Amino acid sequence: MSQDNTNSREGFDITERTTPISKAKEPLPLDEARAIRERFSVPNWQSAGDDGVYINLHFPSFHPTDVVMPTHAPRALERNIHPDLPNMTYSHADGSQSDTLDGYVNGDNRTQAVMMAHKGKVVYEAYPGMNPTDYHIWMSTSKTVVGTLCMMLVRDGLMDLEAPVTKYATQLAGSPWDNVSLRNALNMSSGLDIEETTEAFLDPTSWIEQFFASLFGDNDNDWIQILRDAKPIEGEKPGDLFRYSTAITQVLVLASETASNLKFADLFNQRIWSKIGAYAPFMVGLAADGTAVGGGMNMTTPEDMLRYAMIYTPSWNVVSEEPVIDDELLKNIQTLGDPAAYKGCIEEQYHPQWFGEGGERNSAQWDCVFADGAMFKHGNMHQGIYVDPARDFCAMTFSTTPNDRPDYTPGYLRAAAKLLAGG
Repeated sequence: MSQDNTNSREGFDITERTTPISKAKEPLPLDEARAIRERFSVPNWQSAGDDGVYINLHFPSFHPTDVVMPTHAPRALERNIHPDLPNMTYSHADGSQSDTLDGYVNGDNRTQAVMMAHKGKVVYEAYPGMNPTDYHIWMSTSKTVVGTLCMMLVRDGLMDLEAPVTKYATQLAGSPWDNVSLRNALNMSSGLDIEETTEAFLDPTSWIEQFFASLFGDNDNDWIQILRDAKPIEGEKPGDLFRYSTAITQVLVLASETASNLKFADLFNQRIWSKIGAYAPFMVGLAADGTAVGGGMNMTTPEDMLRYAMIYTPSWNVVSEEPVIDDELLKNIQTLGDPAAYKGCIEEQYHPQWFGEGGERNSAQWDCVFADGAMFKHGNMHQGIYVDPARDFCAMTFSTTPNDRPDYTPGYLRAAAKLLAGG
């Protein structure tokens, strides 16, 4: 996937945002795959060009990765494809009508996979930009795993929501993180100047840009030191406002590893992956010191991501012999966030664009929780996971779409849940 606009091998090269996304299903010639590796950089990858398409489907070729193998027989997902979904539309926030679901998914926005399930059966699936058995990076939808693992550890008495997060992320003791409770870390209301904003990403000297550079750098401890150097926001207390930051999720990875005395991958496998009849391995990218980048580098096949999403629904027994997330834990995940801290935050502004309607709160690393209990998490380059327990519905999407394009996929996921459940 070259980043120029040439076609040296007609039918094989994938050039910058110009070759049909369907070409990603085919192997690249050896010299082209090597060229992408030579060009690899975080900015090149994050620009979501055609190199990014290849990288998102082959991330372990570019970065150290932990691998968790399935330990149980796969749980098959039955198909009950719904005939009304391909032509479904929904209303945008401005009152205009969307394209059809099939029209959008197979359009020019570089969607790679979409799967939806209702009452434990797959009702819609499309793979315009990857094979069903390919793995893909989750980006920030990974954060839901970190949040849920921490909430499990709280339930089991291994973590305390009101304790300073540094009680567990001991690498940060004696820094401003001492004032951030586990609750406020889970809800991304740290009161620290670490927010991911457009302005911050455009400034290479900003704290968040330095953090990401260190996370993928060669020095084992740089990212920990940069976390320690975070500064409080003047006039704002932890808990006041939802300010989105992957840095907080990485602090929670450190905290969960200490509280459980397990590596992140082993903790996830013990608590979730080994219980859901996964078909393929789970993978997670690593920082220079070997810590899992649980805030954005999970990798699975589309169907295994859907199996994970299903554990939040009443059809959990399709993928598991036991409830991985019991009713009380689910309610605690849905309601941990404070609606007052969500109101007026930058993230809240995105949700009417995504869904045609706004949410009630963010909670436990989920971006948006609706009043009806449905939850959604967005990811860089337009990844998504949606769980709607009341409607017994769940869905996922993989993409390599530039972030300057609007993402309407979440609206289709919620509209499909309403259609199938009768409202």
